[in-house]
Order: sequence, then structure tokens, then C-alpha cells
Amino acid sequence: MRRFFYPFFLLILFTAASLSLAERQEKTLAPPGAPVIVLVDPGHGGYDPGVLSGGLREADITLAVGQHLQAALEKRGISVAMTRESDVDYAPSGSRGLDSKRADLRRRLEIADELQAQMFISLHANVSTLATRGGAEVFYSDETPGAKELAESVQTALHKLPGMSKRDAKAAKYYLLRSQPIPALIIECGYLNIADDRHRLTSGDSQRALAEAIADGVSSHLQKQ
Repeated sequence: MRRFFYPFFLLILFTAASLSLAERQEKTLAPPGAPVIVLVDPGHGGYDPGVLSGGLREADITLAVGQHLQAALEKRGISVAMTRESDVDYAPSGSRGLDSKRADLRRRLEIADELQAQMFISLHANVSTLATRGGAEVFYSDETPGAKELAESVQTALHKLPGMSKRDAKAAKYYLLRSQPIPALIIECGYLNIADDRHRLTSGDSQRALAEAIADGVSSHLQKQ
């Protein structure tokens, strides 16, 4: 009996996720009938543009890098889906403030659960007038088994990019990291107000190289499991 209902139950989960996303004019792609290994989450979107710098919106940068990351993971044979593929959010219509932000983040976690994702990678960008150097930085929860190893693998791969600052992966208590049982990362891809990082985050070739490095880190981690 259990064997009979499991595929049917899995189909319901995928269908429910698809219908909910369609309400936001969004489609999350996942290989049919297979659990998602990596769910890529381009941070912000919709009413929430993220940080702003010189006409750049964090939400646009994260979506571009996320699409490159999706392609890079697929090229390595890794099953992948996206939480968003256009400029949308998952907050209740017309809402603002902390409650709407929490609702948006909670929906992204629900998508991970519905798609049975094994890893969650949320992409972001920084702006800080106090920053003395740029560089991509990976955050993880030290309470989640495997998260530190995944974070260090990705951070090591990022170090190999030309001109990349050698930052360390860091434990953090962010909501997206501590609210799910699977290894989850928040990757701050760089600083929009620092010239070298700004070029890396706005050049298509550099975005692609950044995504390839993240995918290398994920692939290396999976090979060790």
C-alpha cells in the first residue's frame, strides 16, 4: 500500500507547488519524477529589490547569477530548480514590512520542502560604505549537518576566481539557514559599491564564471559524500 501511494503523493506535491507558483506568474522547473538536489534561490524580487547602488538592483543581479548557476549545475548532471525565474516575490499582495518579508522567505522554504531539495543556495549581493575589500562570502548554519562542509567547498572554489578576495565561509543565524533541515547557504556574491565586484556582478562572462565556481564547489562536495 505504501509503495502504491508514494508516487501519487509525490505527484500531488509537485502539482501543488506548480499551481501556487503559477499564481505569481512563475514557473519552477524540476526534472519530472526526480527529487531536486539543489534549489537555487535568487534573493529578493518583486516588491523587494534588495540593495540598490548606482542604478543596480540586487534582485536583478541575483536572478542573472542564479540562471547561470542553474545552467552550470545542469551541465554537471545535477538536478536543479529555481525559486523564481522572473522579478516576482511571494509576499501577500499589497503587503509590506517584516511580515511580508517573512512570508516571502517562508514560501521559498516551502518550495524546498515540496520539491524534496537536498541543498538550498540563496544568492545575494552586498552594499557597504564601510567595506575595505570585496569578494564573495558564503554563510551557513553550524546546526545543520553537512552545511559547513558544503559552504567550505563552495568558498574554496570561489577563491580560484581571478582577483577574488580570500574570504572564509562563516556560520550565521539567518532565517533561511536555520529554518530548514537540509544544508543551506547564503552566498553574498560581492559588493555592488566596490569597483572590481561591481564589474564581476554586472558582466555576463563574470557572472557565468561566478556561477561555474559555485557549481564546482557543489559538485566537489557531492563527490565526497
